[in-house]
Amino acid sequence: MILFSLMLSWVTAVTCTPLLCKSFLKGKSRGKSGVEETKDPYGGKFYQIYRSFLSGCIRQRWVTMAVVAACFVGALIGFGSVKQSFFPDSTRPQFYVDFWFPEGASIEETTSQMARVEEKLKTMEGVEHLTTQIGGGSPRFLLTYTPENPYYSFARLLIDVDDYKRIAGMKDEIREQLKTLLPQAVIQVRQFVNGSSTGGKIQLRIYGPDQKVLRRLAAKAEGIMLDDPATEYVRNEARNMVKVLRPQMADVQARRAGIDRPDLARAIESAVEGTRTGVYREEDELLPIVARLPETERVDLDNLGAIPVWSPAAQKMISADQVVTGFDTVFEDPYIWRRNRAKMITMHSDPLTGLPSELFARIKPRIEMALNVDVGQVLGKRFGPNDDPFKDFDAKTLTVHYQDVWPLKDMQGYSMAWGGDAESSAKAGASLGASIPTFFGLMILIIIFLFNSIKKTLVIWLTVPLAIIGVTVGLLMLNQPFGFMALLGLLSLTGMLIKNAVVLIDEIDAQLAGGKPGFEGILDAGVSRLIPVSMAAGTTILGMLPLLQDAFFIGMAVTIMFGLGFATLLTLIVVPVLYAIFFRIKYEHLGGIPSEAKASNR
Repeated sequence: MILFSLMLSWVTAVTCTPLLCKSFLKGKSRGKSGVEETKDPYGGKFYQIYRSFLSGCIRQRWVTMAVVAACFVGALIGFGSVKQSFFPDSTRPQFYVDFWFPEGASIEETTSQMARVEEKLKTMEGVEHLTTQIGGGSPRFLLTYTPENPYYSFARLLIDVDDYKRIAGMKDEIREQLKTLLPQAVIQVRQFVNGSSTGGKIQLRIYGPDQKVLRRLAAKAEGIMLDDPATEYVRNEARNMVKVLRPQMADVQARRAGIDRPDLARAIESAVEGTRTGVYREEDELLPIVARLPETERVDLDNLGAIPVWSPAAQKMISADQVVTGFDTVFEDPYIWRRNRAKMITMHSDPLTGLPSELFARIKPRIEMALNVDVGQVLGKRFGPNDDPFKDFDAKTLTVHYQDVWPLKDMQGYSMAWGGDAESSAKAGASLGASIPTFFGLMILIIIFLFNSIKKTLVIWLTVPLAIIGVTVGLLMLNQPFGFMALLGLLSLTGMLIKNAVVLIDEIDAQLAGGKPGFEGILDAGVSRLIPVSMAAGTTILGMLPLLQDAFFIGMAVTIMFGLGFATLLTLIVVPVLYAIFFRIKYEHLGGIPSEAKASNR
């Protein structure tokens, strides 16, 4: 869309602008002698101030470049204090609450508890509608959200409000009310974000062959998460272990009756859970027909031995207690998850206050140290027995060395990986980083073909990094995080700054081609392009102003406005100075007289 709009605007500019100028702009007036009266268009005080300042910068060119370099280094240092984020919250007038009841809870119990929640919340001010989903997430109602897997102990409540600005205050109020109402549940109050969102904003995956060891390692990580006062909604996808009755097969008796373990399992499942025997159609809904024992017999565990099992040898139904020695009560994992065919446990957590990146920076080194991550293998370094591998590496540094799986020391076959926003940010950054060199290379080639000069190309591209000065100032002043949209704004600044520099370099070439001395030509080019370059940047900045009120685009708007504003001011100084340095143009004292006035006097 932007590509086509820019192309069409360029065609319009080079065709309609000359036509309108011809139609509406009057020619110069002639005096009594019939000769056109000439007046220096750049003789104003504003132009002369800029001309004098630019002349001094070129005269003290190395001091000027030292000051610019110091500002650039200071911006890079200051950028380390900018908050990091991935996708901002949405302005959708709706948010949702996830309820994770203890594993093993029946769907009837979940339904009963959610009825209490609805009664509590439907009278809140600002709530327009409540939608409850029990036993799993609904079909995809938002493109970026994946439905939750089916769990009897899971429920989701969608809350529609009259104004999205209410959500921030309502989240805290609802969180406190529900903690008191349902202390046994993990309750997660979340706002929609403009991007993909699955699970917690901070996720940790631990891989390994033994489920018991995975649970022990996960408990360490969960303990560190819970110790941080700004952490909430800590849970793991393995859930709590559930109590089950496991029949102990009497192998000799079972073989005589011709009954195998699957036969016994199917008989118990039919009696307790039921067997689907058909489908009942009611209007546009298909309802399963399930055959099972009456509820009074299903809930009485003493009757399990009386469950009928078909015996192929006896050709009749026999009771289950003839082929089992008893029923043992054991605890087992309700879910075993795998990723790339490796067992894993995934932990989720969210920040109670602040950005996910701030919480991630605090807990990441502590969890990696507790799990004994082999940082030396990850970073390609060796550490002595008394060395602390995390001493010189903070969370941001380790994120730079991000990789999918990190091995654990002294635990063959066990590893860990970070997910959530950190993983999404790393993957998005890697995807952009893979394509940026290609397109930047094309841009460099175009500029080389345009000017047929390596020096001029260097002058243009050396001004591009100066945008980081304004970006840092803007993000810190308005307390905005550097996220995905801000990154897109930073990339778009490249084209804008190159355009400004190209305009200025082209005018310098035109002035020098007209026969002016080098220093005089640079000054005249800078003065003549002061308004065009400034107006182009100013109109872009004004066009970004409405986006400051938008939660999604504010990061991009701040990046473009401050980055373009600061970089444009620096471009009007740095490009002429760099041109004078690269082409060895010496300073000449012109006496403060504009070249146009000198020409008219001659």
